[in-house]
This record gives sequence, C-alpha cells and structure tokens, in this order.
Amino acid sequence: MKYAYENLSDKQFEALVILICQRLLGIGVQGFSDGPDGGRDAKFVGTAELHPSKSSPWTGTTIVQAKHTIGYNCTFSDSDFYSAGSAACTIAEELPRIRALRAGGNLDNCILFSNRRLAGNAESIIRRRIATECGIPEESIHLCGLEHLELLLDAFPEIVGKAALDPIDGPLIITSEDLAEVVTSLVEHKAAISNEPPRRPVIGLVTKIRMHQTI
Repeated sequence: MKYAYENLSDKQFEALVILICQRLLGIGVQGFSDGPDGGRDAKFVGTAELHPSKSSPWTGTTIVQAKHTIGYNCTFSDSDFYSAGSAACTIAEELPRIRALRAGGNLDNCILFSNRRLAGNAESIIRRRIATECGIPEESIHLCGLEHLELLLDAFPEIVGKAALDPIDGPLIITSEDLAEVVTSLVEHKAAISNEPPRRPVIGLVTKIRMHQTI
C-alpha cells in the first residue's frame, strides 16, 4: 500500500502523524496550532499504550515531530535533512530546540516522523547524534521513516479513512521495483508468449497486383 505523502500539505501530514501517535501512545496525544512550535508538533504525557511495546512502554513526556517533504524518493541521509558537518540541515536546526525541552524537564522521549526513506545506518547515526547532543537515552528516541509509516498504516487501516488518504487521489507513480516486477513477469511468461500461433504473412501491394494478373 503506497500513498503520495509528498502531495499532502505539512498540516495534513502532521494530522496523519497525530492519528498514528494516538494509537501508539494514547488518545491524549495533543497537537498544536500553527506558530513557533518550540521543537514539538505534538505531545503526550503519561504511559504509552503500545510504544515501544506493551511490556515496556515509554513513560513521562513524549514529544512528537513531523517533518514533511514534498520531494519524491527522499531519504534521511539527504544533505538538507542530515549532514554531520552542516549547521543548516533539518536535524541540526532541531537539536537546540530538543536540547531546550530536555533541559527544561519537558521531554523524556521523542519521536520524529518523516515521509523519507530511512536506512538502518542512517537511523543509528542520527539517533546517536540526538542522544549525545541532547542528553537523551538512545532507547528514548525513535525515528519513523517511510517504510515504518506504511507498516503502521497497514496495522491500523482505520487511520487511512480518518486522514482522508486515498491512493486514487495521488498521481500514477511507477517505481524501479514496479518495473522490475513487470520485467520478471515477462521473463516468466516468455514461453507462453512465444507459443502464440504464427501470424498470416503480410503481402505487399506489388505482389497482390501480380497475383491478380495471373488469375
């Protein structure tokens, strides 16, 4: 199941994230209106229902951030989102805000959602950077990329209706995986395709005239 998240507005994506967090954390997840968010798009105070697990849930104040992009096929490793030597990338700009919330006793855990692809190596590097610079245990930080986002929507399909997500509303997007699937299918059915009955030969105009003259 794929949705054109890049076609959503920032507020629509934020609303989607809040709906997901209400299932993961609890119905008390609170979103905020437009304006300087101080490093938080939503907040939950209490014991989480499902995250990271029922047996060992987060407790305290959980801050939720939603970082939406209109780009297609973007990743957490893109230099505009995270670069170890940049002070202007998205993660670097968020660090002072997260640090301030932590220092003020307003953050025990944090989740960052983005409609970007997240590789395992990038997840470890970014999570460690946030933990080190903001004084937060790594186990209290969660990064949610496109892959996990889709798994969550599969697990909680009712969110799709509440967030008014409809694949039909998005543009037709053909990925490299889709093309590979088509090519593989053609190879698998090559024998059946080649066993089609031979077509009638095409007779040229000159040949037709000669045939007519001999009759």
